[in-house]
Amino acid sequence: MKRASIRYRLMVLMICLTTLPVLTVTWIAMNNTRSSVEKEMLEANRSRMLSADQYLDEVIRQIDVLFYSLQVNQPLLDGVSVLDSQTGSEQFRTQKYMQDTLIKAYYANSKKIDELALYSHESQKVYAVNNESSGLSYSLDIRTGSWSRMLNTPINMYFKESGNGIYAFHSMNRFSDRELLGGLSVRINEEVWKSVGAILESETNSSVFLINDEGEQLSGAAPLHGMPSFTELIGQGERQNKELEIQKTDSHYIFIKRVDDGELVLIKALPITAITESANNTVRAGIVTGLLFALASIILSVMVSLRITRPIVRLARTMRMAHIQQFELTSVQSIDEIGLLERGYNSMMQRMKELIDNEYRKEIEVKNAQLMALQAQINPHFLNNTLNLIGGMALVKGAPEIYKLTNVIGDLLRYAISSGNDAAALDDELKHIRNYLFIQEQRFAGRCTVSMEYEGAVAGIQLPRFTLQPIVENAFEHGLQPKEGSWDIQIRVKVRQDACVILIKDNGVGMDRARLALLRERLSDGIAMREESREDVKGKPRSHKGIGLMNVNARLRLHYGEGASLRMFSRLHEGTIIAIKLPVQRREHAYA
Repeated sequence: MKRASIRYRLMVLMICLTTLPVLTVTWIAMNNTRSSVEKEMLEANRSRMLSADQYLDEVIRQIDVLFYSLQVNQPLLDGVSVLDSQTGSEQFRTQKYMQDTLIKAYYANSKKIDELALYSHESQKVYAVNNESSGLSYSLDIRTGSWSRMLNTPINMYFKESGNGIYAFHSMNRFSDRELLGGLSVRINEEVWKSVGAILESETNSSVFLINDEGEQLSGAAPLHGMPSFTELIGQGERQNKELEIQKTDSHYIFIKRVDDGELVLIKALPITAITESANNTVRAGIVTGLLFALASIILSVMVSLRITRPIVRLARTMRMAHIQQFELTSVQSIDEIGLLERGYNSMMQRMKELIDNEYRKEIEVKNAQLMALQAQINPHFLNNTLNLIGGMALVKGAPEIYKLTNVIGDLLRYAISSGNDAAALDDELKHIRNYLFIQEQRFAGRCTVSMEYEGAVAGIQLPRFTLQPIVENAFEHGLQPKEGSWDIQIRVKVRQDACVILIKDNGVGMDRARLALLRERLSDGIAMREESREDVKGKPRSHKGIGLMNVNARLRLHYGEGASLRMFSRLHEGTIIAIKLPVQRREHAYA
């Protein structure tokens, strides 16, 4: 009885020592969780609001650039002013110029807008361009409706919602007397608003609203119950205040962000119950976790308190007589310190067995990996053979163009999967480029002209594999594709006794002197250039995909050292030339 009493007291003491700290920590964590969850949700929504503001600000700036480019087009302004007074062929030429100007401006911004319209106040007519029509004309009285704000005062930009979308408007006024000549409007692509919603709608019960500078709702559901009116929300801050405002009401957290100069206002309403529910979920999880830990502590306390001493000789005898080949385990009959040693012995034997099993498993995995590598090598060859089969079938069916195209694709694939080191013969590299240019000629049939010229013997000259393809890809993506009209790309190879020069020339958009000087400096210094640093002719960042000039230059230096060079020549709107100089290293010489 005395031993049982001591055992019982020890059990109670250990339960108290293990469960009370767990319960105390759980209680403190529950109180801290509520405030931390609220702070995290507010910070997360702050970041989302700033991201959405940055996105909308960029959209507004693009639309503003579009309006400004049309506003400063003097022939367009003159046509708006005198169109109604012209007749016959003169009026037709003016309308044709206006239509062509609108079409070019529309398609240059078609990713953000669905429609571009020009209003002539003199003739009270609207000339519109959209996806369905390249020239639509109709009469319009702007004394009422979305255009009416232009009658009051010259206005740079404002937004209105019509039946089929959200529009941005801009008035066109004579510079001398500010008299209204007309106006411009664009219908903004619906995907823009979907993108804004996708950025902001992080909680299912939150609401997002887009408001114009007059307090009118442009998009979003109906305001929530208990939420102030939009006029009250916007009126509580100055229009010039661009900082994010967070207001708390009895039922909502309201985030307000004025975009650009305040033409648009983003509002997100987050119910306080959403934060409470999120915190309650975390608190409930903490309570469950605390209870589980408390229960585990009680069980462990009971197990420790019920330990009894076991003869240590039994364990020693078992360890001495055990045969490792058989992995014999001992029977654990106690939960005291000796039982702990017995379990440690059993764990050691089990781990030894697992280590031996792992060795066998690794050998099997190595064999499987070798088999998979063999299969991976076979699959590209199977694809190449399949392309040849398709080409043969196309030739039989009377489609030689498909036969030629599949043969070219097969050659490209075969060159890509060919074994060997990083070096390739120049004639093989040029053949690969000819195949690549053939596919581009088929893509842009009638628009792209390709010429390749050789001077000297190219046989036996080696260079790093895939040296020319990234440069040719850059010529298409960054030089030719932004340009309207016909494209021309020329590749010239000049081989001398000790050097080989490869010139790749395009008649694309080119670049200005400052940009060219910066690229030359980076190529010369070997500075890694970020892919997004390249800019188009308007100075806007453009994504730069592929290996890139810097990587090609680095590979040439790695293989040839100072014996190889890569230089750039370019003029804005005239094109770009990439010149590669290689030391002549024939196949019979050692290749570094």
